[in-house]
Amino acid sequence: MKSKSRYIGLALFLLIGLLPFGLALVYALLYSFGIVGIANDGFTTKFWQQVLVEDTFVQSMLYSIVISILSVVFSVGIAMLIAIKYVSKLEKPFMSFVSYLPLCMPGIVVAFFLIQILSEAGWISRLAYSIGLIDQLQSFPSLVNDSLAIGIIVAFVSVVMPFFLLLFISVYRQERLDELAHVASSLGASPLQIAIKIKIPILLHRTRMIIILYFIFLLGAYEIPLILGQESPQMISVMVVRELNQYDLTKISEGYVVAVMYTILISLLTLVVFSYHRSKTVSHA
Repeated sequence: MKSKSRYIGLALFLLIGLLPFGLALVYALLYSFGIVGIANDGFTTKFWQQVLVEDTFVQSMLYSIVISILSVVFSVGIAMLIAIKYVSKLEKPFMSFVSYLPLCMPGIVVAFFLIQILSEAGWISRLAYSIGLIDQLQSFPSLVNDSLAIGIIVAFVSVVMPFFLLLFISVYRQERLDELAHVASSLGASPLQIAIKIKIPILLHRTRMIIILYFIFLLGAYEIPLILGQESPQMISVMVVRELNQYDLTKISEGYVVAVMYTILISLLTLVVFSYHRSKTVSHA
């Protein structure tokens, strides 16, 4: 019975999960080589050549990687600091509710909220103008749609950090880090040594796969980069959609090339991550 249920579950996964993905990838490949498509008339590699010659894809991919890494590092760092320092206070009902509340906020809402706060005419700018820190609203540096992607990073951290905070608190309890800290303290370890040599390594080890998967997730995020990002370079997800929605039908095939390249890179990265994790799990078993 268990074997039959397993096969049914696998069949449903292949049918609902992998089949649409595979069909979409095949269609994108055919379109990128000119085999299908309104403006295409047969197999060609010119669309791939045009994308590979230009450096737009590479710039966009590197830009996305840097933003995603910084967002994950800040999110993990802030969440870990709060979890280690205030874990006992966060277990109280009210603080627990406050910790869960940010997870209810959609990314698009966070993005529009940050525009009201961080833009040149936002709340911070008007506050700085009212107390005389700046002469005019335009003097305030815009922290959205900026070249440093400050708005995108702040939005990502606002969305992702609460999740990691709850994750670290859960792992903190499961691993009984307070008890380990008490033992280490009785042996003469300082609070800083306990945090650096015991708590942080354990938390990172237990959550490393989720951290990597969240990095991959942020690479493909769309709404926040669309609203808070600049015109060029753009994060890869925004670039792909922009290329696919061009009025020039001859350029759409280039958009499918970018989509295929991105899909292959992310699929390979995910495969490597899971293969490494599985090999580590087997070696420790």
